[in-house]
Amino acid sequence: MAEANRSESSPPSRAGLRITASDDPSGGVLLTAIGALDYYSANGLVAAVQRAFDAGAPGVTADLAGIGFSDSSGLAALIRAHKSALNGGRRFTVRNPDRNLSRIFALTGLHTVLDITHLPPP
Repeated sequence: MAEANRSESSPPSRAGLRITASDDPSGGVLLTAIGALDYYSANGLVAAVQRAFDAGAPGVTADLAGIGFSDSSGLAALIRAHKSALNGGRRFTVRNPDRNLSRIFALTGLHTVLDITHLPPP
């Protein structure tokens, strides 16, 4: 993102996922996702991550606190974003997954693969 505090929002997908992109204080891009991360919306997240990398972002943080549901397509999208970051020498961080998504990460072993951070509530 070229301008400080610049924010872009995608229209909701068929499943109702909304992704907002803004500057992250770390110098990368913060993607805030709200809705369902599923078969209908997973490619939208991957595309948003790729747009940020194509624009030169050194890293992307995906804040998933607003994700109420994820299926296997959503998990695959997070893995694709992670691999894209690794292949480009960049970083991809998942921030604030809710309790259910954190449990899925633990059950699938993704908590050992993805860079996951939890921020305390404001």
